[in-house]
Amino acid sequence: MLLLLAACPDDGASTDTNTAPSTSTLSTGPTASSTATDTGASTGTTATPPTGGDATSEPVSTGSSGPTGADSTGEPALSTSTTTGTTAADTTAAGTTAAGTSTAGTSTGGEGSSTGMMVECSDKPGKLAGPEVVIAAEFAELYTTYELGPVPGIPADARLGGCVISYDDPDTLLIAGYSEAPNGKIYKIGVERGNCDHIVGFTGQAAAVADTPYIDANLIYVKSGLLLYSEWPVNNISQLLPGANAPARTTDLDPLGVANSIGGLGFVPPGFVDEGGMRLLSWPGGQWNHLERQPDGELFTLSNPKQTAVLPNGPGGFAYIPEGSPGFDVDHLIVSEWSTDTVGVYEVDPQGDPAAPTRKDFFTAFPRPWGAYFEPLTGDFIFLTWGAGVDRLYIVQGFKAPPPLPQ
Repeated sequence: MLLLLAACPDDGASTDTNTAPSTSTLSTGPTASSTATDTGASTGTTATPPTGGDATSEPVSTGSSGPTGADSTGEPALSTSTTTGTTAADTTAAGTTAAGTSTAGTSTGGEGSSTGMMVECSDKPGKLAGPEVVIAAEFAELYTTYELGPVPGIPADARLGGCVISYDDPDTLLIAGYSEAPNGKIYKIGVERGNCDHIVGFTGQAAAVADTPYIDANLIYVKSGLLLYSEWPVNNISQLLPGANAPARTTDLDPLGVANSIGGLGFVPPGFVDEGGMRLLSWPGGQWNHLERQPDGELFTLSNPKQTAVLPNGPGGFAYIPEGSPGFDVDHLIVSEWSTDTVGVYEVDPQGDPAAPTRKDFFTAFPRPWGAYFEPLTGDFIFLTWGAGVDRLYIVQGFKAPPPLPQ
């Protein structure tokens, strides 16, 4: 089958000033803020977290069930809007498809998808990030930031934690609600995809599917569909089996010697010495740990943490930047830095650990960033606010797709 290529957009930015969160009612970690200082955000009283474009070519997926983004003439709808600090330069890429097959997109000029004509991606969420978000100048021409907004169906007072695309449905997003609270839950909601499979919005209303007390910044899968997630401020990792509505196992990290309390959790990608190894990141101290895991039936036994680094700025969620992403000639890690309203990137050493002296800004301003996740179809980077009024999701286009799930 011949491959149809499409050019998809990228980057967005601006500025805002945020203040540090208020003191939490929890004595051991991220706080709860009853005031929000970012521009345009409504305020809500909650138990909070830590105190303290557009020129990429993407293959078109021939089996996408997402919307085409085309207008009534058969031509893709093109976005020309820009905002302060955002550059936009749409491009097209030639491509072909197998004769007789339809694709998620349509070729320019309204011609059939099997003609080999060029296709314009229309995968642009409706709202560019506003002045509360400022991308570092080094990355401003390479990436575009959009705001997806609050999650429909999740109460406005529910702090948001990590998110992940469902392992068995690319059009379903799982997201933590009432993050870091005893009534924490995982919600699911549909996502709308454009003609190049980028996420452009939500569909329907979120519904709670599991009770997950204290769920926090990272939700991560392994190939079997087992979901692991961090819990703050109780310093736990829990494991949720497919279809379950409560965790099957919760591991207390205090007796193992992990600094209270972890928020970030992830797996080392292929190409490193400890491929598939677990990494933990604590808030507010930034302690970075290795953690061993051994198969135990459908679950894992977790043991033997080893601290190898300390990261600044009250870090929370993190993710490994997919190889080949623009602006990253060597392997990097991206980290949400809640305490300073920034997002940083670090070079990664051969053991899969961040080299602290290499830190630089990816976002110089971002209101209370927390989770961090690269969705599997397109590499769209999804993260969110925690305690910035009514919490909301943002998406960054321009990255490559991540590697397959580990086991």
